[in-house]
Amino acid sequence: MKITVASILKTHGIRGGVKVKVLSDNPDRFKEGSKLYVEDQPLTIEESFDLKAEKVIKFKEYEDINQVQELIGKDLWVDEKDLADLADDEYYIYKLIGAKIISNGQEIGVLKDIISGVYPNDVYLIETKEKKEVLLPALKSVIKKIDLDENTIQVDNLSDYE
Repeated sequence: MKITVASILKTHGIRGGVKVKVLSDNPDRFKEGSKLYVEDQPLTIEESFDLKAEKVIKFKEYEDINQVQELIGKDLWVDEKDLADLADDEYYIYKLIGAKIISNGQEIGVLKDIISGVYPNDVYLIETKEKKEVLLPALKSVIKKIDLDENTIQVDNLSDYE
């Protein structure tokens, strides 16, 4: 499975660098020598650095601005098997999206999205069976249990957040 880790926004400089929006919180993902893919083409990071809210990446396979123009708007990805192992209480977002939300023993909706980087903690966007959207803080006091095998997330009193 392909896991998107960044989106290419625009070129940077004349030597073939690109600005990307990072979608990964793995600090080693973009270090020198790392392999990423665009479509099915492997790319090797020659150098990278942070620039404001974005990251600039130079790939060994591209030498100038004219060559990297074709990459604008494309996603950078890694294979699922190359993802780092997480701690027991950490989860990859793509594995949580679509999980059934259980509150007080009843299925009440589905996890549609996770909002990260805006609030001090992640926020789960839940679509209820009635098609209402509910924002739920991803706190241990609210999220009681995540079961990836059953594809469920048990929460404490979702009605408190509606």
